[in-house]
Amino acid sequence: MAGSIRQRSAGSFELRVYVGVDPTTKARCYRSVTVRGSLAEAERELAIMVEQAGRAPMVAARTTIRELLKRWFAIASAGWAPTTIRQTRSVLNRYLLPSLGERIVANLTTGDLDELYVELGRAGGVQGQPLAAGTLARIHVVLRSAFAHAVRWGWIWDNPAERAHRIVYVAPEIRPPSPWDVQTLLQHLSEQSPLQHLFVHLAAVTGARRAQLLGLRWDDVDLERGRIEFRRGWVEGPDGPVIAPTKTKRSHSVDIDPATVTLLDGLAAGHVGFVFSDDAGVTAWKPNHVTKMFGRARRGAGLGEFRLHDLRRFMATEMLHASIPIVVVSRRLDHRRVSTTLDRYAHAVPGFDRDACATVAALLTPHR
Repeated sequence: MAGSIRQRSAGSFELRVYVGVDPTTKARCYRSVTVRGSLAEAERELAIMVEQAGRAPMVAARTTIRELLKRWFAIASAGWAPTTIRQTRSVLNRYLLPSLGERIVANLTTGDLDELYVELGRAGGVQGQPLAAGTLARIHVVLRSAFAHAVRWGWIWDNPAERAHRIVYVAPEIRPPSPWDVQTLLQHLSEQSPLQHLFVHLAAVTGARRAQLLGLRWDDVDLERGRIEFRRGWVEGPDGPVIAPTKTKRSHSVDIDPATVTLLDGLAAGHVGFVFSDDAGVTAWKPNHVTKMFGRARRGAGLGEFRLHDLRRFMATEMLHASIPIVVVSRRLDHRRVSTTLDRYAHAVPGFDRDACATVAALLTPHR
């Protein structure tokens, strides 16, 4: 393996090593890195690169994608949230291992990945249904990260996922339910289950995420002051529901109105532990069961399609329509930055567009 050193500036050297021929284009491939230090240090680094370049093809030539993904997942998932671990494991087991598991790392090309995305996008989902763009984007993120690790380990010198066809995921348009929808749903639940009614009511008035509501304990509820503190989440982990930090890794509190205090007070007597529980507060409801419950309740109330998470959007848009300052809305939503709230809910901020159109109209009005 040949290598070269080129000094770029004082104390900065570019190292370049020949790593072989691209199997697709047949072009000669090189790996280049910039190091800072003395010439002697650059020469030592170059020697390591040359030695790795000679060894890498042998490692990659006998390593399968299954082995790469297994090793990558064990290392990368160490600091992940339980929900991320579960979702990524699902991507691996359902899509990547069946499709690529036995392929050799060194032989996989960008073209192979493009073909995989097309195949999954056409009929790669459950029961042969096309996968959503969001799922395809998640698959691409997993592959790009795994191959980046393979590059770092010296198994390969090029990440085939970096040049794969970019998957554009467009977030769905925010269409929260109307106040009438929420009122109808709450009326229906009040006749079916007081605890389910309370859950949906809190989702609508606090804008809390599903995990935050399920992680709520009675000692987080201050009925005298009319406040709720969300300190933890109850999420689906790899092997079932687990306690986890909130999405922003911090606790936050919200004020609640007298009607909400009354609802909580009517169910609080003698209760401890989790608020939403079927075993006297010992274990919270399962997250997936809550989502299914919500769907049944919405259909039972005769309402059109909207999700449990859309109650969070309902709260945010209605507060903004009522001219509540966006800083207050952002804090209630527990967004890390006000810019996040503005990016997602700018359409709901009243007045700005009306003022803008009036300004332009005035400019076009002839003066007499």
